[in-house]
This record gives sequence, structure tokens and C-alpha cells, in this order.
Amino acid sequence: MRCHDISRLLLAWALAAACMPALAQTAQEHAVKAAFLFRFLSFIEWPQPSSGPIVVGFVGAEAVAGELERVVPGRNVEGRDVSVRRLLPGESPNGVHLVMVGREQSDRIAALARQGVLVVGESGSALDRGAAINFLIADGRVRFEVSLPAAERAKVRIGARMLAVAQHVRGTMP
Repeated sequence: MRCHDISRLLLAWALAAACMPALAQTAQEHAVKAAFLFRFLSFIEWPQPSSGPIVVGFVGAEAVAGELERVVPGRNVEGRDVSVRRLLPGESPNGVHLVMVGREQSDRIAALARQGVLVVGESGSALDRGAAINFLIADGRVRFEVSLPAAERAKVRIGARMLAVAQHVRGTMP
């Protein structure tokens, strides 16, 4: 099976899972968030240079990190490998392209966003704190919202196809 086919299957799985009711903090929710994170990587235009692996960092959200670690081996995004890195308290996000911050660590979102990294949160106030993407549960399903100004501060552009399926989008595309 080609990598492109695997990506399509993963997207279909993520969309199907997202449509199934999910209770907060279940294994299914973690798997759906990990699948979304992997798919987000394809819809984000990263600043140059675009060589080397795409590194997804985690501050908290251990269960989602574990799920993503199971998804990424042998897969790539636009020819680039994907790796997972857990950030220790106080550790710099240097070399990390996207950081998911778990609810229990949401007070770290603003500091990470100021460092120019694309931040994904999972708390009601994540976009207000500087996250570019925030997971939420709507009608029992995992959804996400986007802040275009925060993405711009992180020097990335989020593709229109991703924005079209977002629950809510703040700002406008330049």
C-alpha cells in the first residue's frame, strides 16, 4: 500500500471516528485527536527550509502523544518523516514544528506561542491564550477551531481544506 493510500485511509478513519459520539478523555478521543494531528500536518504550509522530519511536540496530553507515536512509524507527510517529542517542563520547543498542549498544561500555551511554534490546545480558552488550533467536543464529537492570526504569528498558513471543516475560524486569510 502506498503512503498516499495510507493517508487517505487514515483520513477516512479519523472522519468516521470523529462522527461517532465520544466521551471526554476516552481512548477513542485520544485516537481521534492523534489522527487529526497527523492530518493537520498535510494542510499546513511550513516555512522554509522544508527538509528533515516534521516534529510534533507534546506538553501534557500523554495519551494523545502515545496514539500519535503508534500512527507515525513508516508514514510521512509530503516526503518528510514525522517524529514525536515530549517536552519537559521549561524545555525550549526549538526544532519542534507543532506543539500540542494538554488541558492540564494550558497555562503554558501563551509562552509557547510567543516562541513562534504552532500551538494546538484542548481547553476552552486555548485560542484566547495564543493557540492556533484548539480541540473541542461539540455534540459529543471531537472537533477543532482555528485562529488564523495565531497561525500567522507562528509563520504558517493553514490550508483552505482544513479551514472548511473547522468548527469555527477566527480571523481571515491574508
